[in-house]
Amino acid sequence: MDIGWKLLSTASILVTGTVVHKVIDLGWKAATGHEPPKDPDDHGVSMGEVIAFAMVSGAIVEVTRRLVLRGAAKAYGGPVDKHA
Repeated sequence: MDIGWKLLSTASILVTGTVVHKVIDLGWKAATGHEPPKDPDDHGVSMGEVIAFAMVSGAIVEVTRRLVLRGAAKAYGGPVDKHA
């Protein structure tokens, strides 16, 4: 196990995740006019909206995560650890 790669990949994912979640929240609010669904007990949000938000945000997070890991691997000069 390469500790340098583990540190770089973990730091990259944490920083990117924080930024991406903020962008998703702002984008959702701009597109719908209200805050994204967060509280599972919020009865004012339809199940369709919850599912749509989960699908959109999940896809964006996963694509971004993979792109960031590829970029980090290229910068580090080593193979991408598929379990990072």
